[in-house]
Amino acid sequence: MRHKPVGSSRINPMSDAWPMVLLDVVVVVALACVGRAIALQYDSGSTAWIVFVATTTSLIGLFVALPLRSLLRSQRREAEETHDELRMQNERQQFDAQLGRALEMADTEPVALAMAARALSMCGPDVHGSILLADNSDAHLQTVTTTDGCEPEGTCDVATPRGCPAVRIGHTLEFATADQLDCCPHLRERGVDSLAAMCVPVSVVGKATGVVHVVRTGTPFDAVERSRIETVAHQSGQRVGMLRATEQAQLQASTDPLTGLYNRRSMENSVRALVQDHVPFAVSICDLDHFKMLNDTYGHDTGDRALRVFARTLRNTVRAGDLVSRHGGEEFVVVLPMADSNSAALVMDRLRLELLAAVGDGRTPSFTVSAGISDTSEAADYQTLLALADERLLAAKRTGRDRVLTSIQGISS
Repeated sequence: MRHKPVGSSRINPMSDAWPMVLLDVVVVVALACVGRAIALQYDSGSTAWIVFVATTTSLIGLFVALPLRSLLRSQRREAEETHDELRMQNERQQFDAQLGRALEMADTEPVALAMAARALSMCGPDVHGSILLADNSDAHLQTVTTTDGCEPEGTCDVATPRGCPAVRIGHTLEFATADQLDCCPHLRERGVDSLAAMCVPVSVVGKATGVVHVVRTGTPFDAVERSRIETVAHQSGQRVGMLRATEQAQLQASTDPLTGLYNRRSMENSVRALVQDHVPFAVSICDLDHFKMLNDTYGHDTGDRALRVFARTLRNTVRAGDLVSRHGGEEFVVVLPMADSNSAALVMDRLRLELLAAVGDGRTPSFTVSAGISDTSEAADYQTLLALADERLLAAKRTGRDRVLTSIQGISS
């Protein structure tokens, strides 16, 4: 059984008017009867009776009919106000629910923001505007979405969160016109005096980091429009916060916390996709030379800094589509799609040179790297390729370190 939403029943104002109509009929009939009685008595010449009837009629009208009519009018107004309030509440609930469902279907932040912009344009006639959010540094505000057909006067040029009065104060600001005394300076600078505006802070994970800015020419926003605009700001901020938290959790689950590279599990999943698509690739295992000595000599903080320096250098050296992971400890794995051992060796040799430059500033003790390489021409299985590359890495260690090997043929053990 479906339940009607709150306020969905319609109230017919005419159905509440019948008591007043009935009262008017009763009063008219009573006055007619009284008038008839007066006429009869007047014909009979009874002045006292005429005075009595006239006085009684006046008292009834003054103390009964008029207060009762006023009471009925008041009750009718209250019923109409209640009906209007229930209707507005129902419309607000429907808008909130529809917006909530739309945002739930958005699986990325850009899609959620596009949904929010569309909802803003539905908040009222001729409503245009934009949503601004802080960047990763929280130092700058950027326009992340605008409503369709938004004109330049519908966008705000505020550059920082602290520069926006609504974000700084922490509550909604509304301006009936751009020429009022207490208007936001960013609105007044647009030179359109008849521009009405609303600025609603957007909170992401409990922190005001953005603003919903909407404008309209000529007409201030009414209560329903204000409620809808504030709902868009509130719900879009919640959804963006949830999507960011989910993305962060997924990132933490798939990456190494120290270096930010893929962890072993994420690398295996990515390589599995390459194997399924029959994409050839090369595998390189890199290991920092004498890392235990560096750790023991300079301490674990310096060792961690060395790992981060190497991870950054490795990311900057490999190609855009290459996969990089921290395999464990000071060991790293690079998978190079559409590459063989020889082309992978060129990348690893370039890495050795880039690392030499990276540690040359003296902030990190100097260290080198050795690597072993294999490719899918030798085996189709990833674990087999890892084992082959690991054998060559060990051979590189035995034969002097700071080198890259693609084969161990001709190398004595």
